[in-house]
Order: sequence, then structure tokens, then C-alpha cells
Amino acid sequence: ITEPYGYIVKPFRDRELHITIDMALYRHQMERKLRESEKWFATTLRSIGDAVIATDRNGLITFINSVAEGLIGWKLDDVLGKKLTDVFNIISRETRQPVENPVTRVILEGTIVGLAGHTKLIARNGKEIPIDENAAPIKDDKGSIIGVILVFRDITEREKAEEELRRAYSELEERVAVRTADLAFTNKHLKQEIEQRKRAEKWLQEKNIELENAKMAKERFLASMSHQLRTALSAITGFTDTLLLLPGPLSENQERQVQTIRRNAQYLPFLINDLLDLAKIESGTVEIKAEPVDVAPLIREVMSTLRQAAEQKGLKFMDELPEEQVIVRTDRRALGKILLNLTNSAINLTEMGRVHLEYVQHQMGRDSRTEISVVGTGSSIREEHQKKLVEAFRQLDSTSLSLPEGTGLGLHVSQRLAQLIGGAISLKSVYGKGSAFTLTLES
Repeated sequence: ITEPYGYIVKPFRDRELHITIDMALYRHQMERKLRESEKWFATTLRSIGDAVIATDRNGLITFINSVAEGLIGWKLDDVLGKKLTDVFNIISRETRQPVENPVTRVILEGTIVGLAGHTKLIARNGKEIPIDENAAPIKDDKGSIIGVILVFRDITEREKAEEELRRAYSELEERVAVRTADLAFTNKHLKQEIEQRKRAEKWLQEKNIELENAKMAKERFLASMSHQLRTALSAITGFTDTLLLLPGPLSENQERQVQTIRRNAQYLPFLINDLLDLAKIESGTVEIKAEPVDVAPLIREVMSTLRQAAEQKGLKFMDELPEEQVIVRTDRRALGKILLNLTNSAINLTEMGRVHLEYVQHQMGRDSRTEISVVGTGSSIREEHQKKLVEAFRQLDSTSLSLPEGTGLGLHVSQRLAQLIGGAISLKSVYGKGSAFTLTLES
């Protein structure tokens, strides 16, 4: 075989022909799934009500939807490959000076950048449009920024409504102050102002309903996105397993590449679950139900789930649990999620040695304090990075830890869940020796 999915040289054996055909079919199926995924993503962006512009990391435009076309005055075919600053000109509303390119800020900061209500867009025809905008990084599966997506909307009507509402309240206050001397006359006009105020309140209620509908649409979108991603991941995992079971050995390079695909496919469900959990936490829809929880069996469930990941890295994976039973009153699902994320982070941070789980309960009269720790040896975290580690969407610099996956999102979700169940997460780390994540629960 001259190359993967390539030609075979005559004379060839049946086995070589079968392998070539299988590899070609696999490549065709993966390319079809990728095209379907890209089509679904583009359709979604075209159908949302906000304007969307996507660029690569150099600020060259790769996509705009129809709403963006209407606002900036350019068509998609005219702007593909152009610099964002050539067609998306924004100025400060206060100083009327050009605003820093949001793509540059996102690339430098690596986080979502928002300029809500402080900028104006200069359209192609010179029209000035007040906008809200947010720019977010697009990352590949290794966490590297490969582009930026910019979402913005025309807030002209909203500002008019807000100004009208302010004017209505101002007029109401002035008229009430002027007419307090003549109650009969005042009552007549006061009724009119009250009706106007009711209309304004009704308008606000309608806007609140719109916001609630938008929230529900976001939840449906997250659920749909989760389903689509899980479906694609199942196919990827299935085909990688098939490749590993094909007759005849793979080359060392081929097996390493297939194992890399499989390992990353196994990691992505954790990321999907963390994103969904974070969305629920942010929207306030997480239900916490306190009940007696036996800590030891829950820890063993977590270890069973992550044992393969630890063994694939050659780590010793064990527990150091006391014989006496420890019961805490808390939400079992939230506690299990926290321990799963902390253990997964410890495995990611540990390149050699071992990872072990332990707990201890301190009795203080009627009260008790339970500490559950996940300890990893080997690589650890510099002191200046420890506070950043549990912030949302943060990942340690690659010079301090060479890791294929980040741990920031999982730890941020764990920290938020710990707060919901009345606990706290602490991190102790000695650089070069190891790290320990500890969950403390008071009861």
C-alpha cells in the first residue's frame, strides 16, 4: 500500500484489498459526517435572529449570516477572505474614536469579549447603528484558538423604547408635581398617566416573556447540540474500535493516531456534560435534594468510571478509605459530579506516579466536617496559576503543563456545585511534587 486510503501495487493480496477498501469507506463516512455537521452548524447560524460574523485567527472573514449582511451592507460573497476591519467598522459612542478590533482582543485574552451598548456600527452606506456585540474564541479539540465568532444586534428600537419609557416617567412626575393643588383636575390626568405607565409595564412584561422564550430556546439548542455531538462521537468511537480490530496489525504510527482519536473522543463527553451543567447552573435550574449519602461506594463508582483513563496513562489508581462508614447529608448527583471532575483533573495533571482518593470526617459535637481529597503525584501547578485554574474556560499555560485537555471548565463547574451544596473546594500543590484537590462539607 503506497499510503493510507491510497493505491495498491499489483500483484496484491486479498487482505490488502480488503484493508484498502475498509479504510476508504471509513474516510468517506467521516467526510460525509463532517459535511453534515458543517451544514447543520451553518444552517443554525443562518436561522438565529442576531447578526453573526466568523473569522479565522488572522481576522479574515469566513462566514456572515443574512442578518449581518443587512446591518453592515455587504454580501457574503463580497467579504469572504477580507479583513474584518475592512467591512466591520465600530466607534465608541462617547469618544467617536475607532474601537479596538474585537478579534485582536479575543486572540490576546482568549476569552469572551463584550461591548454591550457602548459602540456604534458604521454601515457601508455611512449609517450609524447602535449595537450590542460579543466576540468569542473558536477553539480546536486541543484548546488552541483557530478563529473568532462575533455576534451583534441592532439596539435602535430598544433604545427608543427605553427613551420613551424614561420620558413617560419624567412627564408623569412633572405633571403630578404641577397639579397637586387641584385634585379633581389632577385625578383626570393622573388616570391617563397611570394607563400610560401600565402600558409601559405591559411592554416590560412582554419583553420579559421574550427573554424567557429566548432562555428556553437556548436550552433546546444546548440539548440539540449535545445530541448531535454525542451521535457523532459514538460514530467516531465505533469506527476507531473497528480499525483496531481489523485483521492484521496496524503500523506503530497508525495505531498511535487511532488511539489519539479514541482518547479524545472519550474525553469530549466530559466536556459536553460540563457545558450542560454550567448552563443549568447559570440559569438557576439545578435542583439540589439533600439525602443521606454513603461516601465510600460513591468514591468507588467514580474510580470505576475513570480507571481506564488512569491505566492508559500508566498511573496507579487506588483509594485509601477508612473502615468506618461515613455518611453525609447532601445531593448525591452533585457530589458524584464534583468527585468525578476532581478525579479527572487529577489524572490529567499527573504524568507519572499515582492518583488516590481518601476522606476523613471530624466530629465537633453535633456538627461534623467531611474532607474528601483527590491526590496526584508528579506534575503539579505553579502557585501563580492555582487561582486561575478554577475560573471558567481557563487552561494552564502549556509551558507549565503539557496536557492535551484543559481542566478549568470541569473545576469551575465543581466549584459552583460545591457552593450549591454548602461546600468548598481547595487546592494544595507543591510544584514538581504533586497536587491535592479537597472538597470540604460541613453538616
